[in-house]
Amino acid sequence: MRIACLIALVAAALFGCTPRAPDVMAAQGVAPGGVPLTAEHTLAPGDRIEIRFPFAADFNTLATVGPDGYISLDKLGNVLIGGLTVPQATARLKQRYAAVIRYPELSITVRGYAPEAVYVDGWVAHPGLIRSQAPLTVARAIARAGGAKTGARMGDILLIRRDAAGKLHSYRVALGGFAGAGGEDPLLRSFDIVYVPKTAIAAVSQFLAQYAQNLPFQASLNVVRVPPSVSAQTLTPQLTAPH
Repeated sequence: MRIACLIALVAAALFGCTPRAPDVMAAQGVAPGGVPLTAEHTLAPGDRIEIRFPFAADFNTLATVGPDGYISLDKLGNVLIGGLTVPQATARLKQRYAAVIRYPELSITVRGYAPEAVYVDGWVAHPGLIRSQAPLTVARAIARAGGAKTGARMGDILLIRRDAAGKLHSYRVALGGFAGAGGEDPLLRSFDIVYVPKTAIAAVSQFLAQYAQNLPFQASLNVVRVPPSVSAQTLTPQLTAPH
């Protein structure tokens, strides 16, 4: 009996130490349904941030990201942080403040998010425009639209998004563990469209081409070019929605 227990413990230990195969989809930055993952919020026009210095409290300040993605700071002037995550923005400001402060350690806290505007369409209780002061995920947006109706294809949800050039892209999202997706629930961006189908969509490209002719709303994006050292773009959206 003791020998059997010992063998079981050794086997469990060896199994626990066995290296697992890497998550290829996560490594590529996409969810199982092909949706680009947004691991962290990227600072956007209208976001309000607090900057605090543990060793230079006189520099503590509040700032709002402007329409062009810049914030205005004493001693530094205008600094572009739109399109950056909080850690990226922190690193940029530390580098800039190093020229004026001996110990440029600082922290950034988002105190207010710019309102998001997304559209939920299809087989949901209340399709329409959703405005939110906090970042939305696909599941949260559907909940805000009153939830999906009975029989909705929750494993075939489409997330429709424009890129910086204005081209439409669609991504498949599976909620609730459909198709092995597990906890797939990506963050949305302003002007995303979440479409919950009643029946399976056989040809997504054909559906998108037809749907694009009658989009619920249009978004006009002005792209601010950023230095090559920054892999980000700041978008200034203007919303035109149906009345």
